[in-house]
Amino acid sequence: MKNTILILCFFLGFNLYAQDKEIMYLEKSGKILTESEYLKMKSGFLEKMENEGNEGELKEVITDSITKDIIYKKFSLSFISVTTNDVEHIDSFIKKKLPLTELQLLNANKTKFSDFEGKPTLLNFWFTKCIPCIAEIPGLEALKKKYGSKVNFVAVTFNNENEVKSFLLKREFNFEHIVDAQQFIQEIGLNTYPRNLLLDKNGIVQTIKDEIPSKIIKKNKKSELKFDLSDYEKIIDELLK
Repeated sequence: MKNTILILCFFLGFNLYAQDKEIMYLEKSGKILTESEYLKMKSGFLEKMENEGNEGELKEVITDSITKDIIYKKFSLSFISVTTNDVEHIDSFIKKKLPLTELQLLNANKTKFSDFEGKPTLLNFWFTKCIPCIAEIPGLEALKKKYGSKVNFVAVTFNNENEVKSFLLKREFNFEHIVDAQQFIQEIGLNTYPRNLLLDKNGIVQTIKDEIPSKIIKKNKKSELKFDLSDYEKIIDELLK
């Protein structure tokens, strides 16, 4: 009974302690948002998805970090696309080849995944309004810079050519870009973004991963996103053997 009272007192005291603190939301990039800004961002994101005809929901993961005066809520958002006739089954392609659907490149040429055989491929699924997709682009670029032409770096999106070209005017994303791929994405049963597939030299899917792990660090009094590429590097190095 005494232990129960002590536990209740602890949680009551903690709640009162937390209530006195200001609550802020922390993006992976280090940008700090107020609660109203965060809620507005989430609402705007879902509204854009609905306007573009994409059915789905936002997956939200929040971890608290408490300082002297502020509770920082570090958040992670990913978009889960849902259609009435499509259930995610991308995992069923592990140890298999992807369908040889003809796909549209950004330069108006066509391609199939058989065109990428002969060396490993990192296949990134993203879209231009996906916050976590955009956040991990510097990590993807770091992998491309390290491995260069030894690996195919390919980005796939349901966005059209003009949307991707407009995006690339503002951000550096030097992958081979496949656009207008909604039908193919539905065919392979992928609903969660971002998602990264690693294919071997024969085009066989070896690993399916979510966004690249990262953490916020302080550098020169500024917040900076540091990516942990070790797992990806280990897999790619093995595929290059």
